[in-house]
Amino acid sequence: MCSIADRDKGVRFTRPALSKMALRIVNTLTRKKEVFKSKGKTIEMYVCGPTVYGPGHLGHARTYSSYDVIKRYLEFSGYKVKLIMNITDVHDDMISQAKKEGVSMKKLGEKYTKEFFNELKELNIEKASSYPKVSEHIKEIIELIKKLEKNGLAYATDDGVYFRVSKFKAYGKLSNIKIDKEKTGTRIKTDKYEKEKAQDFALWKLDNGDEFWNSPWGRGRPGWHIECSAMSMKQLGENFDIHGGAKDLIFPHHENEIAQSEGATKKKFVNYWLHAGLITVDGQKMSKSLGNFTIIPEILSKYDLNAVRAFFSQAHYQSPLDYNDKALQESKMVADRLQDFVLRAKESKGKKNAKFESEVRKIKQNFINAMDDNFNTPIAWAELHKLVSLMNKNLNKINVNSGLKVFLELAHIFGLKFNLKVINLDSEIRKLIAEREKARSVKDFKSADNIRDELKKKGIVLEDTPSGVRWKKQ
Repeated sequence: MCSIADRDKGVRFTRPALSKMALRIVNTLTRKKEVFKSKGKTIEMYVCGPTVYGPGHLGHARTYSSYDVIKRYLEFSGYKVKLIMNITDVHDDMISQAKKEGVSMKKLGEKYTKEFFNELKELNIEKASSYPKVSEHIKEIIELIKKLEKNGLAYATDDGVYFRVSKFKAYGKLSNIKIDKEKTGTRIKTDKYEKEKAQDFALWKLDNGDEFWNSPWGRGRPGWHIECSAMSMKQLGENFDIHGGAKDLIFPHHENEIAQSEGATKKKFVNYWLHAGLITVDGQKMSKSLGNFTIIPEILSKYDLNAVRAFFSQAHYQSPLDYNDKALQESKMVADRLQDFVLRAKESKGKKNAKFESEVRKIKQNFINAMDDNFNTPIAWAELHKLVSLMNKNLNKINVNSGLKVFLELAHIFGLKFNLKVINLDSEIRKLIAEREKARSVKDFKSADNIRDELKKKGIVLEDTPSGVRWKKQ
C-alpha cells in the first residue's frame, strides 16, 4: 500500500485483492444494467468534449467530472484506460461567435481550447490520453463520407452532402426514437436546399469561406456528427468499449454517430454507451441557448474544487442535478469538514487495533461494491462518511493512520484533493490555547471566551469536542 506521502509524489493507488463483484453498468443502447466486459486489459473510452466558442459552464464541468470519476475508478480496479476527449473547433456556433469577436474561427478555437484546459486543471480532472481536434481530422472525415457514399448512405445536393437515414434500418436504436417526417437529425431551418427526407442530416456543408477545406463535393466544412465518428475511429478503431457524453447528446448526435460509423464499417461501433445527467436550474436544463448557465470560472471563484467535486459526485452521474447556492454551500461545508478531519487524523498516534483494521476493510469493500453497481457514488459517499465517523470515534485512542490511507485513496476517486501539511502553532498561540483549557477546567467561561475571541483575531478557530479542543486556521 502507498504511504500518505506518496500521494503528493503522484503515485497511483491500486485496488487491493478484496472479494470482487463484477462491474455492472447501465448501457443506454440496451437500456439494461449489464456486466461490463472490456475488449482487453486497456479500456478504450471516448467522451464528447467541448465546442470551443466560450467558457465552459457548470453542466460541462459535471459531465467532465463524471467521466473523470469513472476513469479513476476503472484504473483503481486494475484496468488501464485509454480516454479520448475530442475538441470541436469547427462548428456553426464557432463561426457565429468568431464574427461577433472579430477574429478567425481558428483564433477563437485556440483561445477557448486554452481556457478549457485551464478549467480541467482547476477542477482536478486528470488528463485524457489524447484531445483530437476536428481541424486536424479533415482527411479522415472526407474518407468516411466517401465510404458512406459508396455504401449508398450519402448523397450530394447543391449545398452539401447528407446522410440517407431511411437506408440505415437500425436508426433510432440508441434513442428509441421512431423516425418520421416530424423528426430530424439536423436543424432543417438552416438548410438552403431541398433534402430527400427531412430527417437526413448534413455530413459536409458547402461554404467558400477562407477557413474551410477542399473536398470531392466542393469547398466547405464537416457536419457536427461526422466529426466524432471520424475522430473516435481514428483514435480507437472501428469498435471500442465505451462512448460517453451528456444525456442531451443521445439524440441526434450519438444516434447519428452510430448510423454513420456502422453504415461505413458494417461493424458494431460501441459496446457500452454511458450518458451523464444534466445540470438543471429550477428544473430546466442549464444551457447557453437558454441563458441560464453559470460559467466554470465563476463557480470556482466562489467555491474550491473539493466543494464542486463533492457537489457532483454525491449525486449519481446519470441523475439530473439541480444547481442552487444552498446545495453548493452544503457541499462546501462537507469538503471543509473533511479537510479539517484529514489534518487531525494525520496527527493520530498510538497502537494499531485489529478490530478497527477489520472495520476499515469492510467499509472499503462496501465502497467497492457500490461503485461496481453502475458507479453508485451516493452509496459510496455514505461509506466514505462511515469511515470518517469510525476514525473520529477512535482519534486519541488508537492509531488510525491505516484508515486515513484508505480514506485518501477512495476520496481520490472522487477527484478530491487535500492539503496534508500540518501547520505548526507558534509558542504564543499554544500558550493561549493552554490558558483557555485551564480556564474552562475551573469553569471560568468568561476568560475562556475572551481567549477564544483573541485567537480568532489571530486567525485561529477553536472547536470543543468530547475528545478535546481542536483548532484550524481561518
